Amino acid sequence: MTDPRPAFVLLHGLLCDAQTWADFIGPLSRLGHVFTADLSGIDTLPGAARDTLARTTGPLIVIGHSMGGRVALEMARLAPHRCRALVLMNTGYQGLGPGETEKRQALVDAARTGGIQAIMEDWLGGMIAPATAHDKALMARMRTMVLRSTPASFAGQIQALVGRPDATALLGEIVCPVLLMSGTEDRWSPLSRHADMAARIPDATLEAIEGAGHMAPFEAPAACVKAITGWLMARGLVQAG
Repeated sequence: MTDPRPAFVLLHGLLCDAQTWADFIGPLSRLGHVFTADLSGIDTLPGAARDTLARTTGPLIVIGHSMGGRVALEMARLAPHRCRALVLMNTGYQGLGPGETEKRQALVDAARTGGIQAIMEDWLGGMIAPATAHDKALMARMRTMVLRSTPASFAGQIQALVGRPDATALLGEIVCPVLLMSGTEDRWSPLSRHADMAARIPDATLEAIEGAGHMAPFEAPAACVKAITGWLMARGLVQAG
């Protein structure tokens, strides 16, 4: 007998890993099967999307944070028939901006010279809401996660981001419902960008995560989970576990 429950695919961001979803896996596993992708070894976003599709079966609810949101968009481009819904968190859709390649390469060079620890503090500082810096336990958790990355994996992820496809045209072609989420304190992928994305997608909902920065899955996990599960239930995409 076929299990009618959906399959969730969770896609983490740059310098992150499955720890991103520590507070999500329990609630989501009560609603369906959960697959946490490992994006540590990627060097192209379409390649990561193809690999994730190959590692899963059937229709999917794809949840992507930051870089993972861009992988989710590539999954929707490659296999629209398999994407039942997308949740795009703290992410973007456009191609390279002016000077972006040089700025990202400087981080790669610094990591190769001094290790991931050489870039960790500045990188995290730009990703979080100001109040998050005072949460010692959360900061320790994120630092530990970042230090699990290697300069080589970081360089591959940066290569994937620098070579990313522009998804502007794709947004208008997405056939499944999309939930867009960003923290009100996100300076990297601000809420205004997500509002712009929502205006371009045929069936989109925008959710603001109050007080969170770019690391919303860490900074406000309960609010994120509530928004995602509430939206999925309202759309009839999942049944209460």
